[in-house]
Amino acid sequence: MKHAFSYAAAVCCLLAAVSCSKSETDDAVRGTRGTMELTVAGTRSDSPSGEYDPLQHLSVRIYDDKGALLRRYTSQEGIPERYELLAGDYRIAVEAGEEAAASFTVRHYTGEELFTVTAGATTPVEVTCRRTSVAAQVSFEQNVASAFGDNFAVWVAAGDTADETQIAQGSLAGLEFTADATGYFTLPEGVRTLAWKFRGEHASRGEIVKEGTLDVEPGDNCALKFRFSPDLPGFIECFTITVDDSTDDWDDTFVWADITIEGDGFDMEQTQEYAPGTPKSYLIGSAASIATATLAVGDELHDLLNAAPAGVAVERTDERHLTVTLNDDFFAGRPAGVLALTFRVTDANGGELERSSSYRLQGLLPIEKADWSLWSRSLTLRASAANPDAEVLFTLRTAEGEEQQPGVRNEEGIHTATFAPGWTTSENANGLTCHTPDGKGLRVGTHYTCVATIDGVEYTATLDTPAGDVISNAGMDDWSTYVVAGWSVLSGEVPYPNADSGTIFWVGGNNKQTNALCTGAEIEGSNGRCAQLKPMVAAGVFAAGNLFTGTFEGGPNFLDMYGLAHFGVVYDFTARPTALSLRYNATITNVTHTGNSSLTTEELDQSRIFVCITDWTARHTVKSGSSYDETTFWDPEAATSLPEGAILGYGSQMLTESTDGWQTLTIPIVWYDREAAPAAGNYSLVISCATSFKGDYVAGSENNVLYVEDFEWVY
Repeated sequence: MKHAFSYAAAVCCLLAAVSCSKSETDDAVRGTRGTMELTVAGTRSDSPSGEYDPLQHLSVRIYDDKGALLRRYTSQEGIPERYELLAGDYRIAVEAGEEAAASFTVRHYTGEELFTVTAGATTPVEVTCRRTSVAAQVSFEQNVASAFGDNFAVWVAAGDTADETQIAQGSLAGLEFTADATGYFTLPEGVRTLAWKFRGEHASRGEIVKEGTLDVEPGDNCALKFRFSPDLPGFIECFTITVDDSTDDWDDTFVWADITIEGDGFDMEQTQEYAPGTPKSYLIGSAASIATATLAVGDELHDLLNAAPAGVAVERTDERHLTVTLNDDFFAGRPAGVLALTFRVTDANGGELERSSSYRLQGLLPIEKADWSLWSRSLTLRASAANPDAEVLFTLRTAEGEEQQPGVRNEEGIHTATFAPGWTTSENANGLTCHTPDGKGLRVGTHYTCVATIDGVEYTATLDTPAGDVISNAGMDDWSTYVVAGWSVLSGEVPYPNADSGTIFWVGGNNKQTNALCTGAEIEGSNGRCAQLKPMVAAGVFAAGNLFTGTFEGGPNFLDMYGLAHFGVVYDFTARPTALSLRYNATITNVTHTGNSSLTTEELDQSRIFVCITDWTARHTVKSGSSYDETTFWDPEAATSLPEGAILGYGSQMLTESTDGWQTLTIPIVWYDREAAPAAGNYSLVISCATSFKGDYVAGSENNVLYVEDFEWVY
């Protein structure tokens, strides 16, 4: 028992419905009256202030020795100061809280006691209330989050099942735990079990499910501790569950303590706007001597009676009263935004009270990862102002200059401004709507000074954006070999434009018959090795020199004379590029093979380089060669999507003349969709280089040659 708070109650007449002569007769038989002094005690959990208070749901009943209800009280305030009873035997029953099927806060306590009132004397009666709700404390060791990230949860419900679907739909009363927490459960009649289920999605081992039941009784405490152990087979022993079926070991009941913590002239339940020069005071009082008083601010814990922090003045007027005042020094240097405070006071009788208070501090709010994106090239700055009518101006500064925007105050009282690129809209040659960003907004590899000017006062923070994305083997220096897949006469070992055969990024259409369509070479002016793309003719069939991101294989049958080009690689874009840059050296000549196209030998054969950002769930396959499938051919300038998914943006360049040595080419990227980003794990990047733009139709010039190297994103 932590603290006893006494209620002495007086009842002038319990038998008002009975005649005076009858009352006098009863007094003669039972004797004169006595006084009952009631003490109700319990324990309270260390729950944060503002959570569920069982004492707000109170019921006190007094019965005579025959079981008749004499009095019922439903609040502390309703209990009279004195209570007189005829000498005799009685029973008192106390309830606090509510019976909720499943709740993180709501819980139920009961207690009762038999007592005898002696004539002419005061009879002390003590009732201890204990929790009837079953408490389930769920905790996760760190290795659970390390193994599953955010993709795990535990469900708990009274009974034989903890079906998460039923719990989510509300057809089964239960709780979902995604972090350490305690839940309370009222057992239905005849039910003496708690069911639990763990479900998690492991990155490499897939879905892991574990479930079971616990035998419990009302008031039990259950501790469910989950840990992950990858060394154990089947993951059956990966989770450890302990059950504590002791009666009330937790500090989890309530105390009727006469302690108050109030704001001096303001409502502690409301977030306060802190303005410099306006101290805030709290009035703390107790019916008994104050034993301890602490103030918690985040990870800080301050002893107000012995070691108050800077900027906090504590005045103790007597043993039962404190005034705590916060001034400018206390708030100085703290980050802008909401500052949460928690006061906790205990008295000499073991009673305690905890209350929270919060302040909105002026300034630029911390910049969080969710506030900026290099894909959308946007940054949102937020500021808190003590004056709701304050003028707030945001500035984004770099070494090259600055950009300013006025703040807009939202419903939460926070001023915001978003820095992002502007967009122009146009149509491409095929009449498709395209969008192009301007040079504004967030850039890669840049140091930013972020400023919020509030009524003329500047508050600053900095942001350093990471460098942009890197293209694998961008310089074309790394080469190896691999075996072309497929049961075809085309199968065999061919040059491979990656450091090893296990890397999937670049590929050429090389096969056993035409194995020099894409090779490594060093030529005059190249930066080390480069990719040499050169057409070849085998069995009278023209094949264009080519290099692309994806995979390549021959036909599945032995005599197949066609190849299957699978376009697309998984690429983790962290920033949105505006263009693709590369170095190239090209020889462009007239068409020598018309193949299946409408080209003539009088026409110039153009080479083509294009880049495409996609959101495909699979690679797109093109079938070409001596036999081909025109329905598989594709052009990012002619469609916004393919069966595999959306084309988000593209850039394309036709090479219509030979170069005099090496040239740098920058291909601007335009966007069909200016909002969407490729989903993680999807095929998101296609880069294609071909000596003949009609190569899929086995048409082009066998005299064209294209050298490429030094691929790089432009931001």
